[in-house]
Amino acid sequence: MLAESSENLSSIMTSACRSIDIASPALEPALFDKDEVVSAIVELARKGRNPRIRLLIANDNPSNLERHRLVALTRRLTSAVSLRVLSSHPEWHHQTIVIRDQRQVLLLLQGQREQKVLDNPHSVTRWVDVFDRLWHASEQSSELKNHY
Repeated sequence: MLAESSENLSSIMTSACRSIDIASPALEPALFDKDEVVSAIVELARKGRNPRIRLLIANDNPSNLERHRLVALTRRLTSAVSLRVLSSHPEWHHQTIVIRDQRQVLLLLQGQREQKVLDNPHSVTRWVDVFDRLWHASEQSSELKNHY
């Protein structure tokens, strides 16, 4: 299942033109701390006009994230990549949500054992709205800011 999730994630990430939104409890390294994901984000940040990459995590413990390449990108690409923390919210059951250009969604459920790729406009809009509410309820990571 991880191989299929990685393949879908890579496809979504490399096809992004304007934005990527990721809500993932700990930015699971097996999925997100990979060359192709990091390269896709760097490419989007450099090629797009006003690109937006938002990373939302549940736990900002520096020991879990200090070597994570996406966290390092938030420091290098500050105008394009934002990292925020939301420990709990009634609409987020700590599933992983990846949204590409507000047109496609990858959902990883039940500890990454189940996945769904959504491109139906109604379904995508629903998840875009959920992500936006999560993002607005989140806050800057003072822990990571102080650590780096």
